[in-house]
Amino acid sequence: MEKHLPFLRSLPLLRGMEDKEILHLLGCLRARELQFEKNQIVWDPSVQLPFLCVIVQGGLMLLQEDWRGNRSITGDFGPGDFLGEAALGAMNGVLPFFLSVRAKTTLILMDNEVAMNPCPQCCKAHLYLLRNMVDTLIQKEMRLLYKIEYLSRRTTREKLMAYLTIQSARAGSKRISVPYTRQELADILSVDRSAMCTELTRMQNDGLIRYDRRHFELLDEK
Repeated sequence: MEKHLPFLRSLPLLRGMEDKEILHLLGCLRARELQFEKNQIVWDPSVQLPFLCVIVQGGLMLLQEDWRGNRSITGDFGPGDFLGEAALGAMNGVLPFFLSVRAKTTLILMDNEVAMNPCPQCCKAHLYLLRNMVDTLIQKEMRLLYKIEYLSRRTTREKLMAYLTIQSARAGSKRISVPYTRQELADILSVDRSAMCTELTRMQNDGLIRYDRRHFELLDEK
């Protein structure tokens, strides 16, 4: 794990810890590094989620399917993101979601049972971890509020404009890049892909946006 120390030091999850404390904590949590290929399923709802994980590189998508097989993307995570803590509060650690690999990904997996039961020495690093996990949950709640903002809109156009406006505000620019295919973006917005593509063309013709593949620009109203 020492090779990842420059990256690990920057994580909000490990904020306040010195290098020796980080390494000690990772050993205590039985941390291990694993590699996954694009589209590989890291975890599915048929089994208990036994780990917490930090994304070192690549990305994961949190997926849910209805009884007809329709897929929606309920979460998207990239380097530095920490996930798995929601399973700690779920019955038997079982959640009705899939974790799918969006691009070739490196994860550091940690034992969630150990994470929630500090070692007998009650070391400072473990206390920092629990505090930082709470901060992480607060940040995820903010992401959820953003998601509610665009999913609560009634039409495909309204959902697209709300989503692009939020991304523009977060980026501090009217020009943004979206790291999704058209199908993935439709799944995130819970809309039909064909209808979304048609609406994007209409929005460009109406002078609301300009786009090329995954690059978008919000235009000022005339």
